[in-house]
Amino acid sequence: MSFSKFHNRTTRALDRILQNKYHLGVNDFYLMVFLNENEEKQLRLSQLQHMVGLSQSALSRLISRLESHEMKLVERAGRAEDRRSVYAKLTVNGQKFISELMDDAGEALHHSLSEKDMKNLRVFIE
Repeated sequence: MSFSKFHNRTTRALDRILQNKYHLGVNDFYLMVFLNENEEKQLRLSQLQHMVGLSQSALSRLISRLESHEMKLVERAGRAEDRRSVYAKLTVNGQKFISELMDDAGEALHHSLSEKDMKNLRVFIE
């Protein structure tokens, strides 16, 4: 199995659904997934920078886009006990949105994978 071909195919399928239906990019999706997976639904910007793989300025622009999204998906927050750090926090709307988006993305990815891909994926999982 060519993992790079598999990865490219799944990334393109994910990008298509994100762009066509939600007008978002893959990095927007990853950021919201990382926030959603965190128990507090928030992470320090410095953590997200490494997780998403963006520069500080690119991450700041991405968060600004999600803050100004019509549904207000993400907000910046601080903590009283840690005044030096800035956090990105998934809003309640953002939590609902990412849940729906993940369902759609899962369906799109399932349809984009061949039987051979599914077989090979099971090998990786086991």
